[in-house]
Amino acid sequence: MQKNIQHESDIDKNIEVYVDKAMIKTVLRNLLSNAVKFTADHGKISVLTKVSSHTIEISIKDNGIGMSKDRLDNLLKLDKIISEKGTRGEKGSGLGLILCNEFVQKHNGSIKAESEPGMGSTFTIELPLHHVN
Repeated sequence: MQKNIQHESDIDKNIEVYVDKAMIKTVLRNLLSNAVKFTADHGKISVLTKVSSHTIEISIKDNGIGMSKDRLDNLLKLDKIISEKGTRGEKGSGLGLILCNEFVQKHNGSIKAESEPGMGSTFTIELPLHHVN
C-alpha cells in the first residue's frame, strides 16, 4: 500500500496441488515480497497460473528494476549471494530465493526466473498437480 503498487491475479481456483502448505506459502510470500521490494511506486505486480495436464505454473511478474543477465545467472547459487536494496532501500539477506528453490525442489518442482534491467522480473514455480473434479 505504501508504494501504491497495482496488483492483479488470474488464479485457477479449481486446481488442487499436494504440497506442504507452509513451505509453498513461504515461497509465494518471498516471491511477492521481492516483487514489492524491487518495484517502484505506482508499479504493477501480477500473479498468474498456467495449467497443463500434469503441472501448474505460478508466475509472479513485476515491472520493477529487473536484473542483469549476470545477476540472473547467479541468482540461485549459494556461493554467489548478493543482497541488493529495494527501490526504497529495503534490505534482505539474499538467501530467500535459495530457500525458495530448495522448498520447490522438495516438491518435485522447479523455479525459474526471467528478467531484464529496467523491465522487471518474472519468477515462475512449476509444481505437479492433481485436478479436482
